[in-house]
Amino acid sequence: MMENQYFVAKTFAGLEPFLAKELESLGALNCKIMSRSVSFEGPYELLYRTNYYCRTALRILWRQKAFKFTSNRQFYEQLFEFPAEKFLERNGTMAVHTTTVDSIFKTPLYASVLAKDAICDRFRDLYDERPDVDKENPDVQFQIHVYKDEAQLFLDSSGESLHKRGYKVRNHPAPINEVVAAAMIMQSGYHGECDFIDPMCGGATLPIEAAMQALNIPAGFYRRDYGFLHWKNMDARLWKSIKQEADIKDDVDVNFYGSDINSRFLDVARENVEKARLSDFITLERRDMRSAKPARTPALVMMNPPYGERLEVDDINELYKEIGDTLKNNFSGCRAFIISSDLTALKRIGLKPSQKTILFNGPLECRFVGYDLFSGDRKSYISQKKNSK
Repeated sequence: MMENQYFVAKTFAGLEPFLAKELESLGALNCKIMSRSVSFEGPYELLYRTNYYCRTALRILWRQKAFKFTSNRQFYEQLFEFPAEKFLERNGTMAVHTTTVDSIFKTPLYASVLAKDAICDRFRDLYDERPDVDKENPDVQFQIHVYKDEAQLFLDSSGESLHKRGYKVRNHPAPINEVVAAAMIMQSGYHGECDFIDPMCGGATLPIEAAMQALNIPAGFYRRDYGFLHWKNMDARLWKSIKQEADIKDDVDVNFYGSDINSRFLDVARENVEKARLSDFITLERRDMRSAKPARTPALVMMNPPYGERLEVDDINELYKEIGDTLKNNFSGCRAFIISSDLTALKRIGLKPSQKTILFNGPLECRFVGYDLFSGDRKSYISQKKNSK
């Protein structure tokens, strides 16, 4: 029986606690939060399980070797000794990506070339032929992390970033990343206990991710390709059994709503929802955000309004004021969450936040802000809330 393996799951800055919690729920051991990643240990099957089920991971790396070196030659020899033929066919394709910090290498590129030469020379010695390099779509992607005189060799098991779930037919021009959207829903505490509403839905990422969590649909359910599927040692039977562990619900007693004033964006949303086979659960309509109302309360409202970065807005401060007015007037008894990188505009919401978190949507540092919505004054609301406990 194979002993526990060492893995690293990558994510965005600020999402490490969500990722660690997910990994532990999937059976990971010794989870340690690092910068934009979480290391963990467990049996080999965790490689497949975390790729398929983890909502907040960008990629899963499997460590193959850790070693020290003091020269280019030692670095080469250590990698030459690695049995890459266990994973890579002699006529397969490969790529090497290296990161270096305070090392003897002047550039990461030189370290990658040296590693590629070591792997290819091993194949030439064994089979008198060598694999090709394909930087875009390799069968096996090697990642090497070098810190001073220590190196770690990983296999990238994910291939394309795991945020690419497989349900998007087209992208909104200013999309929310799927991994960030999943973390937003987790941060809100939403578990499918009430209706979910996105009055500025764009490509419908938030309603889709909310429905997936409520219905217990795995993050990788729609995805057809992973890096490990191209490995020589791919275990098709194990992969099938991992996917069969999913306990997807047939139905839930809540509805998911998305609306947008832009008919072009709504067309994108409809295509994505249909691709995700969630048309029976997610209702989409063209509507001005200012006229949005819940079909029933309580409900959870979540939106990713323009930040003024990728979508031009005539008056972003006025837009955010209108968002605040709409939440106050139309969504009493609900909770609302907004993500934005425009801190000045966020103040125009005019509501007192009940929670505030820093999240990154791609390279943009954002605030994820939650509000308890009620009619009347805040003092009476707080008093009523205390008395109800």
